[in-house]
Amino acid sequence: MIYFMAGLFAGGLGAMMLYSVIVSERISSLEYKNEQLMYELEQRNKDLLAYRCMYASAYDGFEETK
Repeated sequence: MIYFMAGLFAGGLGAMMLYSVIVSERISSLEYKNEQLMYELEQRNKDLLAYRCMYASAYDGFEETK
């Protein structure tokens, strides 16, 4: 009976360690993907700002006449 309890305890510890390794890899992967997406979003925002600045003056002084 004592071996059963010791095996159950050791198996539980092993399962927790294995689970923590798998989950830590998944979290690390998600953090890396999040970092890439944030960088891409920042680049797109910079491009959009440059586009707006480039074409902002194209219609300055133009008034619609009816």
